Amino acid sequence: MPFRPVYNLLCYYLTLVFFGGFGLGLNVFCLLARILPAAARHERFFQRLIHRHFALFIWWMAFARLLRVHHHGFERLPRGGQILAANHPGLMDAPYILARVPEAVCIFKPAIRRNPVLGAAARRAGYLSSDSGIDLIRQAADKLAAGHTVLVFPEGTRTPLGETLLPLKPGFVLMAHRAQVPIQLIHIDWDTNVLVKGRAWWKCPRLPGRVDVTVGPRLATERLGRTEEVVAGIEAWFRAPAHTGIPGCPASAAMPAPIANPA
Repeated sequence: MPFRPVYNLLCYYLTLVFFGGFGLGLNVFCLLARILPAAARHERFFQRLIHRHFALFIWWMAFARLLRVHHHGFERLPRGGQILAANHPGLMDAPYILARVPEAVCIFKPAIRRNPVLGAAARRAGYLSSDSGIDLIRQAADKLAAGHTVLVFPEGTRTPLGETLLPLKPGFVLMAHRAQVPIQLIHIDWDTNVLVKGRAWWKCPRLPGRVDVTVGPRLATERLGRTEEVVAGIEAWFRAPAHTGIPGCPASAAMPAPIANPA
């Protein structure tokens, strides 16, 4: 198709405009909603709002034939108190996951607070800032104990080009131990370079592309050993996700029976 590169270029920039425009509108709505008191039911409402925003964005990219996101195993993912721990190859990883998880708390970088597209929405949804230090573990554990799902990228930042995985930070395991909730691993794999670290966002990536977001092993926290051993085992799994077991984590729990996904 001789016009495909031109089409990809135009559609990519149009997609960025759509994402920014819809996100800005969502942010304005959340700013106007500041009159609502901070309550768990209001946080869950805004989490679902963000979920629908990202689901629409994923649909648009597939409709425009730019990027197809394939979710595997999410129909078996239960709701409630749990940690979703994923690798982080690109800037769109959180939208890929949140598009299939209706209610979740995400841990975000402090700069998001000032972001005109997502800042106000993230605050209203009860998202947690990663600059809270030890308080972040306590805050996340409180959310988990209250039955929230918390999305974490243990690398702390996007994986640089040419790297498979950065060393994982142990905070997510400490959160799970403190709240006594399971850790659900999610692996993201793709064949494109959309919004990767070290590449300017305005440069058109390789398109069309494919992203596979796969639900991996589910770890029963009460059966796990020392934190450093657990982190090392999970890191080894992310580097070779075809392995069914987790090195150093022999008591990984089986996935639950299929349940209906409300999304």
